[in-house]
Amino acid sequence: MRVLVIGGYGFIGRAVGETFLQRGHDVVGWGRSAELGRRLLPAADWIEGNLSRMQDAPSWRDVLEGVDVVINASGALQDAPGVDLARVQGQAIVALIDACMARGIRRFVQISAPGATAAADTRFMSTKGSADAHLRASGLDWVILRPTLVIGRNSYGGTALIRALAALPIQLTVYGASVVQCVALDDVTLACADAAEGRLAARSDLVLTAPETPTLSEVVALHRRWLGLPPAWLSIDLPAALAIPLAWVADAAGWLGWRSPLRSTALHVVGRGLVAGDVTVHRTRPLAQIFAHPAGMQDRVWARLFLLQPLIILTLATLWIGSGAVGWIETDRAAAILSRGGHDAALVRGCSIVDLLLGTAILMRAWARAAAIGMAVVSAAYLIAGSILTPGLWLDPLAPLLKIGPAFLLALVAAATLDRR
Repeated sequence: MRVLVIGGYGFIGRAVGETFLQRGHDVVGWGRSAELGRRLLPAADWIEGNLSRMQDAPSWRDVLEGVDVVINASGALQDAPGVDLARVQGQAIVALIDACMARGIRRFVQISAPGATAAADTRFMSTKGSADAHLRASGLDWVILRPTLVIGRNSYGGTALIRALAALPIQLTVYGASVVQCVALDDVTLACADAAEGRLAARSDLVLTAPETPTLSEVVALHRRWLGLPPAWLSIDLPAALAIPLAWVADAAGWLGWRSPLRSTALHVVGRGLVAGDVTVHRTRPLAQIFAHPAGMQDRVWARLFLLQPLIILTLATLWIGSGAVGWIETDRAAAILSRGGHDAALVRGCSIVDLLLGTAILMRAWARAAAIGMAVVSAAYLIAGSILTPGLWLDPLAPLLKIGPAFLLALVAAATLDRR
């Protein structure tokens, strides 16, 4: 069987592809970067595309060539540049469903969310719900799967944030009393495979969840225990009013390409609770089995780094933009320190422009890793040039050359943690 996985290198999509490959099926992954897909799941074939451009059935014609089953594992939390939820989660998937009907592809598995309806009060839920409704009205042998909070060996989005909260010295939550049901990533992928192979009844709309109904605070505590950390000595459930401004900042960062799980949509969903709801529930393994395999050191390290990463980015941006601004404003004073001839002012101005460009670029998600590498390279160049042109600065009581070292290392840490997936 040839299976097309939309969102094929995402958190769920990649695991779905691995499951189908293990069952002996051919997998075609579809995503924005075929090159990234081939690195993450090399055994699959890859097609590169952008859902915002797939707005009618004919645009899907070549993609569906030879395909037997379609799995839609794509999704985005909020609108952002290049991500219009009405187009990518709504109209693009409607067009895909229509294209499947036109080509006679009967089996379609839609990964949606509990509470997703066309009338939902967030664009994430309403656009998912619109596609779900179109699929239910189609003549396909569809299955809609609605996983609750998905927990896997790797982490992304909300799961990564919960791990980060669990790794804090104290237990810190917002809406800690809200019920947040969970499901194992493996159970989601197995349900996808069973639906595609006909083991789940066609035209089923199922919530996938473990039987327990823990609160968010209990889920964070479970992750803390899984990470091998002692119980938190203090637990604080912050008022939502304190978290809303932070969500607004995360929303703004979304327009720079950062897909933070702290955005207002996530806060709204958590506040309402992530529960099975009224549709049919497909029970999966209990929480004790989900957390049966203990975490490793790499899990603890990344959990601690997750919340530090935005602080590292902001620190580097502030340092380099500030350095560039001061150099531009105080060009004459900086040139006097160099005292190497008539071109010193031009050199200072050039370095200031480089600093400003790098400090601005690291705030843009698409350029952040390249900017961090650029910062490390330029820091090394400044250190070498400063040692040659002004060696006396090594003995300066403010240690300007010595301080380049930590900036160099911080840029390397940023570059090392800025993988796309």
